[in-house]
Amino acid sequence: MEYQEWLTINYTLPKEPSRVRVNVWRKLKKRGAVILGQSVWFLPANKENEVYLQKISSEILQNDGESYIMRMFPQDEGTSERIIATFNQARDDEYGELLEQCENLLRELEKESILGKFTFAELEENEDELQKLARWYQKIIDRDFFGASLHPCSDEKLEECRARLELFSKEVFQRSDEAPHG
Repeated sequence: MEYQEWLTINYTLPKEPSRVRVNVWRKLKKRGAVILGQSVWFLPANKENEVYLQKISSEILQNDGESYIMRMFPQDEGTSERIIATFNQARDDEYGELLEQCENLLRELEKESILGKFTFAELEENEDELQKLARWYQKIIDRDFFGASLHPCSDEKLEECRARLELFSKEVFQRSDEAPHG
């Protein structure tokens, strides 16, 4: 295995205002960074992540904090594997939550089908939910740097939701008063 090069950021911020600390934390999480130890955040080394961390570092410094960005190479294969495993676990946690929400949508579609609630309002509500899940899935993919194990089944489950919603949509159309007759 080739050793992965990493970008790290270690920072401190004043306790107040807390919104700055929360904002920095959210930005790091949104990018897919993971924290190892007490306060060192890791991202795979590439130009986009470097630019991203520089922006965060500037924000920290502008708010009376201290920030240190470094490039690191693990000294052994085991360290690289453990860091990558940490990234994959973080993504699998997100994929797991996505899978739960997909199951909720499938249950909702099943319930509405059993109850015969084939209305445009129900269809629109469920389409909105599927779009929300698809956007969330794309965000997870964007920060899934190493191909977490739940990625394939999340893809399959989202496709199952799309297919089930398509069937529901056809049923709504067929039962609609507005459907063309003839």
